[in-house]
Amino acid sequence: MTAQTPELAGPSALDEDDPVEATPGTGRYRSQVREVINRNTVVSLALAQGFNVFLPVYDGGVDFILHRERDGEIRKVQLKSRWTIDRKYLDRDLWIAFPMAGAWYLMPHEAMVALGENEGLTQTTSWRDRGAYSKPRPSRATIAACASYRFQPIEAVAAAAADDVPPA
Repeated sequence: MTAQTPELAGPSALDEDDPVEATPGTGRYRSQVREVINRNTVVSLALAQGFNVFLPVYDGGVDFILHRERDGEIRKVQLKSRWTIDRKYLDRDLWIAFPMAGAWYLMPHEAMVALGENEGLTQTTSWRDRGAYSKPRPSRATIAACASYRFQPIEAVAAAAADDVPPA
């Protein structure tokens, strides 16, 4: 009998106690797939800017490290699904990668906190009591303040990469 992998065997191949749901697009499975897609998107955008990408063996708050050989630039990156500031990232020289208004951004966490202070976000209950604040729907002012940290559109990066591929 041939062994089947869980993704090919269907729901019965998964342990009943396994918290990952077998149906793609649901539960933890969807969240993990979304994180991989987001990471690969940001990695592609960073590669287009001349960075190489390194994945830490252990996630101690850094999802990946960007290094650009030509100027020695190093960026420790935490990937988020939205604009987010968090006290646990203070004074760690972290950059936050996040989608906002249809684009991806890579911004120093300290600059995001300064923006949050200017907007009064560090006076909110969320920041004061829990030490974090995120914006699922950022204002026009926030989008404008982050503009210099915006990546070029992923479609442009993908098109340029496709144009560089030699014909088969």
